[in-house]
Amino acid sequence: MTTHDNKTNKRDPAARISLVQGVLRRWDPVGVQPGRFAPAEEYDNYAPQIVSMVEEGCSADALVAHLEHLSVNTMGVDSNLRASTKFAAEILRTLCPQSSWTTSKG
Repeated sequence: MTTHDNKTNKRDPAARISLVQGVLRRWDPVGVQPGRFAPAEEYDNYAPQIVSMVEEGCSADALVAHLEHLSVNTMGVDSNLRASTKFAAEILRTLCPQSSWTTSKG
């Protein structure tokens, strides 16, 4: 795949969702190790909304808050602000590599 093809794919909505799904599989707030102890697509359904948030220009802090909400309120696990911050930054770098993202949470 050429560099041009890679850039084009990153703009394709399905490709962007797939990129975020890959990050969410490593995020794994429940600790089920998708693909090992749970279906590989355990967190995939959260990716489209996350891509939409980023495309609409959400802040890094808003993305951290969204991941925390998913963890605590949707999945019922304890907050892990450190992990949410790390993976929010990874998502933003993945979708918008030319931008520098920072959060107020560290």
